[in-house]
Amino acid sequence: MDNQTSAENASISSMLMMFNWVEYLVFSLMLGLSALIGIYYGCYKGNQNTVSEYMQGGKKMGVFPITMSLIASHVSGITLLGVPAEIYRYGTQYYAIVFCIVSVTAVIMLFYLPVFFKLQLNSPYEYLERRFSYNVRLLASFAFSISLILYIPVVIYVPALAFNQVTGMSVHTITPIVCLVCIFYTTLGGLKAVVWSDALQSVFTFGSVLIIIAIGCNVVGGPSEVFRINNEGHRLEVFNMDTNPFARNTFWTITVGMTLQWIAHLAIHPGAIQRFIAVPTYRDAQKRTLWVAVGLALVKSASVFTGLLIYSKYHDCDPIATQGITGSQLVVSKPGQILPYYVMDIAGRYPGITGVFISGVVSAALSTMSASLNTVAGTIYEDFVLLCFKQRHSDAVASFAMKCIVLVLGAVCVALVLVVEKLGGILQMAISLSGVTNGALAFVFSFGMFYPWANSKGAMAGLVASLLGTSWIVAGAQAVIAEGRMKFPGKITSVDGCPANSSINHDLVETYTGVGSPVWTDGTVDMLYQVSYIYYAVVGMLIGVAVGVPVSHLTGAQDLTTLDPDLLVPQIRSLLPPPSVHSKHNKDYVLVPVKLNGATEKESANVIV
Repeated sequence: MDNQTSAENASISSMLMMFNWVEYLVFSLMLGLSALIGIYYGCYKGNQNTVSEYMQGGKKMGVFPITMSLIASHVSGITLLGVPAEIYRYGTQYYAIVFCIVSVTAVIMLFYLPVFFKLQLNSPYEYLERRFSYNVRLLASFAFSISLILYIPVVIYVPALAFNQVTGMSVHTITPIVCLVCIFYTTLGGLKAVVWSDALQSVFTFGSVLIIIAIGCNVVGGPSEVFRINNEGHRLEVFNMDTNPFARNTFWTITVGMTLQWIAHLAIHPGAIQRFIAVPTYRDAQKRTLWVAVGLALVKSASVFTGLLIYSKYHDCDPIATQGITGSQLVVSKPGQILPYYVMDIAGRYPGITGVFISGVVSAALSTMSASLNTVAGTIYEDFVLLCFKQRHSDAVASFAMKCIVLVLGAVCVALVLVVEKLGGILQMAISLSGVTNGALAFVFSFGMFYPWANSKGAMAGLVASLLGTSWIVAGAQAVIAEGRMKFPGKITSVDGCPANSSINHDLVETYTGVGSPVWTDGTVDMLYQVSYIYYAVVGMLIGVAVGVPVSHLTGAQDLTTLDPDLLVPQIRSLLPPPSVHSKHNKDYVLVPVKLNGATEKESANVIV
C-alpha cells in the first residue's frame, strides 16, 4: 500500500512540474475573459431585463458569433477527448460523419429552417402545442429538459478529470470553479454573453487542436508517415458498406444513424432554434447553417486526424496495455485518458502548450454548458412556468425568473458532477438517455411537419411508445455490457516496441485486423440488444411512426382545412385544400398597433387578410 501511495505521489509531482505557472496563467486568462464578457453584456451593454435580449440577443446578433457559438456548443470535451480515442481503437470509420453533416445541413435548410424562422417561437415546444396539444408539448419538453440536465454534468466531468490528470488538482476543486464562472456569465449576460464567450472559448479549443496536430506531425515525421503507419495498422477505413444493423460502426450506421441524432441536435434543438431567430434575416440564418456545417466538418476532421497521430506515436507500444506512456510517470487506465497524456508526452517541454490544450478542453465544456443552461432555462420558463401561471409576466420578471432558473440548474449540475464521479454508470446512463430522447423528439417534430394527417393522439402515442421502446432496448444493452456478456474489442495493437522492463497486461492487447470492428457476445444476448448504438435514434423514429400513423387515422385524422400551413414544411403546403370559411386560421380581422393618447395599444381593425 505504501509503494502504491509513493507511486501516486511521484506521478502527481511529475504532472505538477509539467503544468507550471505559464499553464495556469493561460487557463486563468480563458476563465477571466469569459467572466468579463458576462459583466460587459450584463452591466454595460444592452438591457438583459427583457426576454428578447436575454434569450434572443435582441435579434441583432451577427452571423459570425452565432456560427462560432453553435459550433462551440456542439463540440464538447467529450468530442475532443472521445473522438481521438475512438479513432485510436477502432479506426477512421467514424469519419463518415462528414457525409452526415452534408445531409443534415441540406435537410435543415430545405425543411426545418423555413418553418421555425417563419414562426419565430421562443421555445420550439410551442410548435408542438400549436400543431398538436398542450400535453404533447409538456411531455416532449420534459423529456428534453431531463436529458439535458443529466448530460451537462457529464460534459463538465470529462474535462475536469483531464485537468485533474495533468495538474493533480482535485475534481472537487476545479469543478465548482469552472461551473461558477460559467453560471456567472450565463446568468448575467444572457444569450449575448453565451454567444461571445463561446466564440472566445472556441479560439482556445481550435487553437489547442491545431497546435497539437502541428507538434504531433513533427514528432512522427509528417502527414504521409502518419497515414502510412495507420494503414499498416488497419486504421484507415471509411467505406465499410456492410448493411448489418448489428455491426458496431459501418458507413450506414454513421451516415443514417447520426443523421437522425444530428437532426435532433441541430434542427429541432431549442439552443439551435434560439440561434436561428437571433439573426435579423432569413438569409443570415441560411449563412449561419452553412458555416456551422463547414466548422463542424473541420473540427471532426481535426479530431479524427489527432486520433491517427496518437496511433502513429504508440503503434508499437500501446499505452493502454502498458498502463502508461514510455518516458513519463503518467498512467493510462482508460482509452479516454489517452489524449491528455499524449499531449503531455509530446508537448510537455513547450511552456504554455499544455495550458492551451487543457484550456481548449475546458472551454469546449464551458461552451456546451453555458449554451445548455441558457437553453434549458428558456425551455423550462416557456413550457412550464408560463403554462402554470397561465399568463405572461413583464419582461423584467421573466428575465429575473430565467436567471434564477440558471442559478438553480447550475447548482444542481455541480452537485451531479460529484455523483458522476462516484457512480460511473451514470455516464452511460446520461448518454443513453440522450440517444433515447433524440429519436423520440425527431419523430414528434417531423411527424407534425411532414405528415398533415397527424393528430395529437397519434403524436402522443408515438412519442410515448418511442420513449418507452427505445429505453427498453438501451437499458437492456447497457445491462448486458455491464455484465460482460457483450464487448467491443478494438483493432490490432502492439507492445513489441515497449521497453524490456514494461509491465504489460496482455489481455488488453488487441489482435483484430479485419474490416470494421468486432462485436463479441457470449451467445446469450438477445438480438434486440445487439442493435448498433448509433441506430437508437433511428429505432426511436421508426417506433414513433409505426404507432403514430395508425393511431392518428383510427382516432380521426387531422382536418386539413383547419390546419395552419405555416406548421408544415413548405414542400407540402401546396397539397392542402383551401381553408374552410369556418377555419380558425381564416381570420377576417387582425390586431394592428394604433396610437391612443400617445401610447401604443392593440385594437381590432377592419383589415382583410
